[in-house]
Amino acid sequence: MTHEISALPIEARPFQGKRAGIVSRVISNSVDFAVIVLVLIGIYASWSAFVFLRNPPGFTFPSPSFFGLFVIDATLLIAYFTAAWATTGRTYGDHLMGLRVINFRGDRLRWIGALLRAGFCVFFPIGLFWVVISNQNRSVQDVVLRTSVIYDWRPKQPRANSRDQV
Repeated sequence: MTHEISALPIEARPFQGKRAGIVSRVISNSVDFAVIVLVLIGIYASWSAFVFLRNPPGFTFPSPSFFGLFVIDATLLIAYFTAAWATTGRTYGDHLMGLRVINFRGDRLRWIGALLRAGFCVFFPIGLFWVVISNQNRSVQDVVLRTSVIYDWRPKQPRANSRDQV
């Protein structure tokens, strides 16, 4: 008698390697957005502390412009997505939801592919909702760039065994 111990629950095993749906993706992206908001708060607090230390008597909290915040936020999101997808294939939100971004061969994205997908996701986020009407659970970004977001609970990305899952 052999017993197999797995961190993957029995109920989740049929979904391993399948494309993720809209709910998993939205939750993952919400977590990633929260991470970036926390980073922005940290940057703002640090900048405020720097301004305070330069001139304590005349201190007022900095008030960045909307455009300035947009540029900083977009830059941080693109850098975060690119680095995560090119190195591990998953962001922190993807990790929590058991998702991984892969290319058409089932491999981790290369840096240029990760950068293109990150830019596409940041500047055209509504494309995510194509998953709702796609019979293959693919966003506009996935279709254009030939990527997929799959359920993958394993810590490291193995090579894809079958092209029909991707």
